[in-house]
Amino acid sequence: MSNHKNKGEDKHNYGVCVIDIGSPRLGNIGWSLIDGQTEKEWSGDQLDQLFPLIPEILDRQGLLLGLEAPLFVPLRSNLLHATKARKGEERRPWSAGAGAQVLAMNLPIMVYIVEKFMDCGKELLFLLEEKKFFGSPKQVLIFEALVSGSDKGESHIADAQIMAKYCHQFSKNHLLPRSILEEEQGVRFFNLAAAALLKCGATNDISTLGLPAPIYKPS
Repeated sequence: MSNHKNKGEDKHNYGVCVIDIGSPRLGNIGWSLIDGQTEKEWSGDQLDQLFPLIPEILDRQGLLLGLEAPLFVPLRSNLLHATKARKGEERRPWSAGAGAQVLAMNLPIMVYIVEKFMDCGKELLFLLEEKKFFGSPKQVLIFEALVSGSDKGESHIADAQIMAKYCHQFSKNHLLPRSILEEEQGVRFFNLAAAALLKCGATNDISTLGLPAPIYKPS
């Protein structure tokens, strides 16, 4: 599933789950979940209230799992460009201010999230590549949610809802949003989401460490 439809492939409406990452101790987390088939919505600021909703969703459809934190970093041969923004990221690079802070916060939280998802069943298939996601039951495509500037809402829950509703529009047509990441010559990647999946035993494919992840931004 991508921004176009491939003939002969069965497509499904998929669900969308977005988690706005922040400090759990300070209550700076918000989440939103939309069932792609019934269009029922849930949201909250207590992360553990999300996980009991996931198994029933994944029994019927695939799921986009968006984390609002940098999920991968660029690797460049020029050291002076090591912390430069990823192409397409514009004015708010992953390495500056809030981006760098939430990247660090997300490392243990992301492992926690993956482990909770894995409790839903060992048959779950976690993906980082859009081309392999068809919205089929048990498929989970992880993406980086970028809600910033004028796109932001008034709370962490609102930010998660904004991103989830944006993606849900595409689910209705069996499409995915367009990633804002642009190709950059000679750049490799270190994928932190892949590292979390490997740590949790959700995958054994070490090559995923070199993949980027889709970056979706409401527009």
